[in-house]
Amino acid sequence: MNFPVQAISSKISADELRAVDQPIEQARGMPNAAYIDQELFEFEREHVFASNWVAIAFVDQLEEASVKPVDFMGLPILISKTKRGEVKVFHNVCSHRGMKLVQEQKKTNGLLVCPYHSWTYSLNGELKATPHIGGVGVHQADGFQCANHGLKEIRCHIWLGIIFVNLDRQAAEFEQDANGVIERYRKLMGDSGEPSIRCAATDAGLTMDLECNWKLAVENYLEAYHLPFIHPSLNTYSPLAEHRNEIFGEKCAGQITSTFDPKLDSDNPLPLFPDWDKSRLETGEYPAVYPNVLLGFQANHLFAMIIHPLSPTKCREELMIFYVSDEANSDRFTDTRRANLQAWTQVFNEDVGPCERMQIGRNSPGYLGGAFSPVHDTCSHHFHKWIARQYMQYYAEISAS
Repeated sequence: MNFPVQAISSKISADELRAVDQPIEQARGMPNAAYIDQELFEFEREHVFASNWVAIAFVDQLEEASVKPVDFMGLPILISKTKRGEVKVFHNVCSHRGMKLVQEQKKTNGLLVCPYHSWTYSLNGELKATPHIGGVGVHQADGFQCANHGLKEIRCHIWLGIIFVNLDRQAAEFEQDANGVIERYRKLMGDSGEPSIRCAATDAGLTMDLECNWKLAVENYLEAYHLPFIHPSLNTYSPLAEHRNEIFGEKCAGQITSTFDPKLDSDNPLPLFPDWDKSRLETGEYPAVYPNVLLGFQANHLFAMIIHPLSPTKCREELMIFYVSDEANSDRFTDTRRANLQAWTQVFNEDVGPCERMQIGRNSPGYLGGAFSPVHDTCSHHFHKWIARQYMQYYAEISAS
């Protein structure tokens, strides 16, 4: 979608964006319009999300031979998983008259039938049948080739059990685009780390709806400044003083701690990643991969949270926890898995109120982007700059055309 630069820049000016892209001591945050305006929400879908690799779901949410519809900022998307376990992503519309093809997640017999005129597709997106297209009882038509009318595929990639898509197909290959982050965590977990992860068999995650813009959820995750005030319990065993900020590249930043207890204060400790760096068993790393993934790496489990933007003022957080090998999913660790989810649930629930109250504050003309702590807000500022640069790149491209 082509947005007139004059209309968008009237809501957020180039000067306001340049104010974000300053050294942290002088910088302001993104202005209020970026958190409350519907047109800017749609602009971000096209020029922040579509041009980058974006998380939309977890692969473990799909059984074999099943489909899952996803509404992504108003775009109907369809994820399919074949009987062989192959995952594909398509635009969730029939090629005939554009009807939304799948309404709810379901198992299939390997075929998808449009409820309007029964055009039928395989889970690989191939158009298999066009009943009565050439007249009653005539299922073919001169000049019509099914091969030209399959479902429209969306570029996708799976990493850490997360399904990413690139909607405009212009981003670099995922392994290249996220190379710095991939290599960092491959080194930390060891070569056996990613192949050994298993989605939790029980108490696997949670979903929360927040009355705030998606960016506020990311910004909150990127700083530990609020720990003593919002997370007093967490701060007793993972204190602010033991957190440090780190920038991992253009699209990633986060918190690192050195107080993680790999036993989870349990008499029945979970299995550890076999090749985890033994000098860093008490390390916890909590990066955000822009635009919408929050990650947590520990020696005995990792978690991923997808931030789903729903509207300018609403988002959904979807968390999934992964453990090491099938052993961690045995009945022996049922109580440990439950306690671990409860602990993370408490932390993330404590963040809801502050994020929602910041959203309310974005309606105030007395707030003009705020300021940053040069010590505690370096990662949040990094994220703000990344967003501002997505806007500025569009402004520059349209102005030059």
